[in-house]
Amino acid sequence: MTPAPLRILNIGLDRGLLPGAADAEARARQAFYARSLPAELVHLVKAPPGTPCDRVDLDGGLSVVPCPVRHWSLFVPAALRAGARLLRESRFDLIQAQDPCICGLAGALLARRFRLPLTVGLYSDEIDNPVWLAQGPVNRIANRVGKWVLRQAAAARSDSQAVADRLSGLGIRNLVHIPFLITHADRLRQPAAEAENLRRDLLAGETGPLLLAVSRLEPEKNLPLMLSAFARAASAQAGAVLAVAGSGTLAEPLRREAERLAPGRVRWLGWMDNARIPALFQSADLLLLSSDRESAARVLYESALAGIPALSTDTAGAREAIADGETGRVTPVGDAEAFADALSELCADPARLRRMGEAAARHAASLVSADAVIERMRRFYDTALGHTP
Repeated sequence: MTPAPLRILNIGLDRGLLPGAADAEARARQAFYARSLPAELVHLVKAPPGTPCDRVDLDGGLSVVPCPVRHWSLFVPAALRAGARLLRESRFDLIQAQDPCICGLAGALLARRFRLPLTVGLYSDEIDNPVWLAQGPVNRIANRVGKWVLRQAAAARSDSQAVADRLSGLGIRNLVHIPFLITHADRLRQPAAEAENLRRDLLAGETGPLLLAVSRLEPEKNLPLMLSAFARAASAQAGAVLAVAGSGTLAEPLRREAERLAPGRVRWLGWMDNARIPALFQSADLLLLSSDRESAARVLYESALAGIPALSTDTAGAREAIADGETGRVTPVGDAEAFADALSELCADPARLRRMGEAAARHAASLVSADAVIERMRRFYDTALGHTP
């Protein structure tokens, strides 16, 4: 007998779910969850001002309710109003929050008011992280809120085992590790016909290696460390090129810094649609990630699936994705010299990069399994609902 679909009210910040969003990957992932669990998912999503707030029903048990606000600080009261309306109109089995601090606060208050179980996601390494706390009083207040929310939850999940282990002593019930679902894993593995032409265009006559960063251009990603390391490596490897895909508030300062450090050697690609990502990964020789904090960086798994090794700082989930010295390299967070040394070493040995890429593809295949993710999520929701096996 087919189980009755779970009815889940999800509170989140992922604009990729909004009607008309250019990137369909978020919707594909949620549709896969709805179809596979099975579940009826209603997503209450922070949206830009002026977005129509009517519920939009998508395919396969997936609905989106935009919640337009001018500033993130207004999202909690707006989500409380919209969520209460939805909960009065329809029956739900549980409430799910994308993060513990903003979405989690709204979720915890709604769960208490309507006496429903709450589940919370941990997809960034922020709670009790000294790097994040040092960035200002707002983060320290959010940290206290987040810990309170996590203690109200019936269950919580992290995409990094390292984060789950680090937070295990905070009194969080049923905290588990569930890997991030990569819906386009098959496309990353399958050779992309356009990868060769893209590589030629990005190198623009240089001999390589072609280095790649796929990242939001925001402070926590520490792109200045990457640029300084690349400038040092490029001084020894005259044909090296760095391609950066992503957008963010630091785009212009980073462009100026790159031109100062390595004139003409950095290609700025801007935001790229997910459909183009497989060819982008397959065009490169090495992925770079220089973040000060991450949970489980999806790009590390994506590059590995595409057969590309990675050099990453030692954020929470880096060693889960990278076998250091075999499928890539991991260096201490914030250590510019170590990152530059590792990058220079890898750039000088193309044959080693190829071997690492082949090993990365094998390693990733053993880590990424949609069936395993879905089975873990079923157990997770059963636990939150108090069901016994």
